[in-house]
Amino acid sequence: MGDTLLSSAARKAALRRQLRQARAALPQAQRISAARRAMRLLLRELPPRCRIAIYLSVRSELSTTPLRAALARADHQVFVPLTMRDWRLRFVPLDCNTVLRKRGPLQLPEPVSRRHLKTARAFDVILVPLLGFDADGGRLGNGGGYYDRALAGSRIGRKPQRIGYAYALQEVGELPIEAFDVRLDAVVTERGLRRFPQRQTD
Repeated sequence: MGDTLLSSAARKAALRRQLRQARAALPQAQRISAARRAMRLLLRELPPRCRIAIYLSVRSELSTTPLRAALARADHQVFVPLTMRDWRLRFVPLDCNTVLRKRGPLQLPEPVSRRHLKTARAFDVILVPLLGFDADGGRLGNGGGYYDRALAGSRIGRKPQRIGYAYALQEVGELPIEAFDVRLDAVVTERGLRRFPQRQTD
């Protein structure tokens, strides 16, 4: 059992290095084009006045900057994650007046305000950042487990939808998946939206 876990952790670490390098190598013009195309594809799938949690993109992640403006124009309710002291995520509203600063263990941009905190179950859709995904809805995150903890547990009526947001090049053949890894319902890339089969354990 211990050797299996070690092997899985080693494979994940190697994949993270590989995928970070591939993502960082994308030319800036290609990144901008991909973000705009992914934004348009996602907007087509959202119900009216959707309550959606997105991530604030950093470094080489597929940018959510154009998406933020488009969601606001479409009158969706937009929230972003906040890292709590118990290492869990909560989500707070994002609008043009939201003040951001880098904080938390990963030094990611997060809202200063802690008002109107929501858990993951409050949303129609949660847009999930990732380093890699596979054809079965497996997701490789950055290794902190924040989204796995936030999205764990039963859902009512398939909400929230767990949608990955990534470049197409982040797809891999098969990810090493463990019991605590939460699978995606769908993924949006610049090439389209793909839905994954529902599992009995979801």
